[in-house]
Amino acid sequence: MNRKLLTLFLLGCMSLSTKAQEVSTKAQVSDKQINQQLISGKVISQVDGLPIISATIYVKGNRNFSTVTDEQGFFTLKLPQDKSTLIVSYMGFDNKEVNISANEKDLVVSLIEAENMLNQVIITALGVKKSTKAVTNSVTELKGTDFAKSKEVSIANALVGKIAGVNATSTSTGANGSSRVVIRGNGSLNGNNQPMYVVNDLPLDNTQLNLPMIGNGERMNVDRGDGISGINPDDIKSITILKGGTAAALYGSMAANGVILIRTKTGTAQKGIGVEYNSNYTVETPSIKPDWQYEYGQGQLGMKPVTEAEALATGRWSWGAKIDGSDVIQFDGVKRPYVAQRNNIKNFYRMGETFTNTLALTGGSEIATGRLSFSNMENKSIVPNSEFNRKTINLASELNLTSWLHLDAVVQYNNEQSNNRPTVSDAESNPNWGTYMIANTVDIRSLGNGYDENGIEMPWNPVPIASNPLFVVNKIKNYDTKDRFISMLNLKVNVTPELFLQGRVGQDLTNYKFFGYLPLTTLNNPIGYVQSNKVNLINRNSELSLNYNKKDIYKDISLNAIVGLNSKTNLRDEEAVNGSGMTLPDFYSLSNFSTLNYSYPYGKTKTNSVYGALDLDYKNLVYLSLTGRQDWFSTLSPENNTIFYPSVGTSIILSEIVPMPSWISFAKLRSSWAQVGGATPEPYVLNNSYSVRQGGHIGQQLQGLTGTRVANSGLSPLTSTTIEIGTDLSFFNNKLYLDFAWYNRATTNDIVESTISPASGFNSALLNIGKMRNKGIELLLSAKAIRTDNFSWETSINGSYNKNVVESLAEDVESLTMASSVNGYVTITSDVGGPYSIIKGYKPLLDASGNKVYNVSGGSATLVQGPLEKLGEGVHPVGIGFNNDFKYKNFNFSFLIDGKFGGSLYSGTNLYGTRMGLTKLTLDGRESGLPISGVDRSGNPVNMTIAPADLRTYYDGFRNISSEFVYDASFVKLRQVILGYQLPLEKISFLSKVNSITVSFVARNLFILYKKTPGIDPESVFSAGNAQGVEQFGVPRTRSYGLNLSVKL
Repeated sequence: MNRKLLTLFLLGCMSLSTKAQEVSTKAQVSDKQINQQLISGKVISQVDGLPIISATIYVKGNRNFSTVTDEQGFFTLKLPQDKSTLIVSYMGFDNKEVNISANEKDLVVSLIEAENMLNQVIITALGVKKSTKAVTNSVTELKGTDFAKSKEVSIANALVGKIAGVNATSTSTGANGSSRVVIRGNGSLNGNNQPMYVVNDLPLDNTQLNLPMIGNGERMNVDRGDGISGINPDDIKSITILKGGTAAALYGSMAANGVILIRTKTGTAQKGIGVEYNSNYTVETPSIKPDWQYEYGQGQLGMKPVTEAEALATGRWSWGAKIDGSDVIQFDGVKRPYVAQRNNIKNFYRMGETFTNTLALTGGSEIATGRLSFSNMENKSIVPNSEFNRKTINLASELNLTSWLHLDAVVQYNNEQSNNRPTVSDAESNPNWGTYMIANTVDIRSLGNGYDENGIEMPWNPVPIASNPLFVVNKIKNYDTKDRFISMLNLKVNVTPELFLQGRVGQDLTNYKFFGYLPLTTLNNPIGYVQSNKVNLINRNSELSLNYNKKDIYKDISLNAIVGLNSKTNLRDEEAVNGSGMTLPDFYSLSNFSTLNYSYPYGKTKTNSVYGALDLDYKNLVYLSLTGRQDWFSTLSPENNTIFYPSVGTSIILSEIVPMPSWISFAKLRSSWAQVGGATPEPYVLNNSYSVRQGGHIGQQLQGLTGTRVANSGLSPLTSTTIEIGTDLSFFNNKLYLDFAWYNRATTNDIVESTISPASGFNSALLNIGKMRNKGIELLLSAKAIRTDNFSWETSINGSYNKNVVESLAEDVESLTMASSVNGYVTITSDVGGPYSIIKGYKPLLDASGNKVYNVSGGSATLVQGPLEKLGEGVHPVGIGFNNDFKYKNFNFSFLIDGKFGGSLYSGTNLYGTRMGLTKLTLDGRESGLPISGVDRSGNPVNMTIAPADLRTYYDGFRNISSEFVYDASFVKLRQVILGYQLPLEKISFLSKVNSITVSFVARNLFILYKKTPGIDPESVFSAGNAQGVEQFGVPRTRSYGLNLSVKL
């Protein structure tokens, strides 16, 4: 149904565009009757001669005659008379006046870069355009070209290292997994900490349909992606990050964690139809493999297996003899050489591929413009049989119905299909577990396709839950599809030259289906298993605003004012089923399972708002910005369901007020104060719910409470208050630029699920408790180091430091547990006085003299576990990015280096690798035993040597000593490299009608220049949720290489 509606809509828009062309043609005939003439030309940069896209051209004194340049810098414009003066402008360049004659063709206008690069225009909250002089907080804008050449499947992952204060992380769950983006630190203890995404002024639904949990043993513990990954990088015009509270306050509760504004490309008035084709092909391979030992092979007690039963029993153990190349029996009864299998990772994972093609058509007249793009992205994961496909259609159109009525609309349709998203963590269907843990002298290729001639899983070790990885990728399946329809319609009515009314409606609809199963031939689950989910997401946004803009309203004071209404509705309707007891083999229908468990999660929320903004400036020297917004939440009781968010900001242009040395080109001071907040994301938590239970008293029905969390009708919204002070400085004729910010953000009245006394009859309650603070600094230093006719070099470095402190929780509560790993080896907590997401675990127990305490049993011993204590912090407080861009004639070369410092990572992979005898840590004592000294539990001295045959028992005890596997996760990476060449088309006659062809070599995540995590990537977290700092058998991180082709006609 959605596809039919989309087809009808596209045909209607094309018809409208055709009609507009006809109207335009008739208008041109009419124009000629009143001596209107048509001119055409191109706008370029005087420095490098490159076309300037979206430059504005209008008739001096009459903006009714205006247009913008297309993506090749071309424009056409009708003139009101035989002779006119044009104004040509573009941000970052000086305006230029051009006197022209009627019917002038092939006009070339070259613009000079402005001496003051800070006098530019950027998009801020609610789509309002502001001069950077007037901005009172930190705002960063990135061009769409930053994302189009070196593509990530999700544009959120492409933000890594590019913006100070933005901590972007992809997860180790496959190419189509979720991303985590946090701006200026985590502001909520267990609520949402990711920013609000706004696409073309429509709030985007970034729902993460299933987040893999730490320690989750569920059979379908897969990451099903998020909302932002549905945006096609080729459609992006710009991305603006609103970091400060003032920048985001107009969005109210949705913007408590900052805002990321995305503008997609639109059409332009031009001759004919413009065509743009972009093709990108990349391959990827694992970037790092485990740092295993290859001196001692499969076996136990220092001996090789000598029977098939022994080989099966030691399939996961590398506690055998020294590797010597002799023939030895293995799990399947076949003798093979006892040699190191260093390529098991390479031999299991395949070369991943991503192939993206986008075709865009643009065109229009001064009455109507449009852009229609089609995109297809096909991804083959490095995990065998795991694939992802995303098809996108995007249509953007604008229509000038009259001189006072303007309409623009954007429609996007996505179809996403995934096959076999990989399971992560400790789930039985995780293919990465066996791939990493197989004994180091067993070739993983000997597992064949993972099953025998009857389709039964082939065992390779004695523990069924440690699945055969080849069986997992070939027989355990999951599929999901997502159909998404995003639409936005904006109507603007110019009441007077200074006053306009604007109405905007939009919706984001998602229909998602997931189906996964384990067959009857699974060793750990011989009765079969099935899981099905159907999710409908509906997000609607309506807005009406009145905007007034008046220059010199009173003695050199200019004013811009907005008042508006907003209503936002979110709905989630789900059917979830899981079952077991498959009746017929290989028939995967819910009707073929004897036991089915149904649930129907449902939630609908609504937020109504009024808002206003007032911007004043005095002679373009002093700026004052005031905003206010009142939100009413449906999820809270009438007594507490509303909150007011105010903000105030100032900006002073010191360089135009105070005499400055000649080497200071520009100086601005800015400051702001703002409050934003949020309500509980869950509906229906204010009242207790009840259920009817069968088989109660004497078989009669009983009514009882549902769940173990007590309702709390007194909840109120949390509040986040931010103070920011910053400066923008430019030196040496704008060759050097500095942006510095200091901020202090406090979250109070946070909504947290807290443990309460079981004597109450409940285990937990949602409470307004806690206070958390983020203080930090951000720095951006950029330079135009070299610029000549043929060569240029631009460089920038950004850095940030954020100190997070949990200042309080509930009364008598000092710690909040966020998650625990399998068997509680580590726990992620937030403690009063400490930072968010602390990694807690266990060190060896020491006596009063500092001696290690051992459990001694026979000829072996194990370390005694000490008390639970802090081992590290799961979030990096420091981040840096170093970007360079070189251009030489038709060549361009750029690279990005980024790093994060101060965080820690617990590696479950290395813990299990040590227990299995795989890590190099276990080499100690293999030859002549391991000497230890300390005391036993009774305080008696221990001085002994653990024999090689007993080492497995000793190192297996390290499961209780998690401190051995918590590492400094600081790193520096060569994140991105691009080498491009633009063909000299003027020298190729048969390509004369082509505007540009650019070919680029692109690479991502090439090298880790610095790290301290042995055998694992320091970014190998697998959850985009709040509990950070844990790695355990995720999909390996990858490096990618490829080519990008861009053709414009």
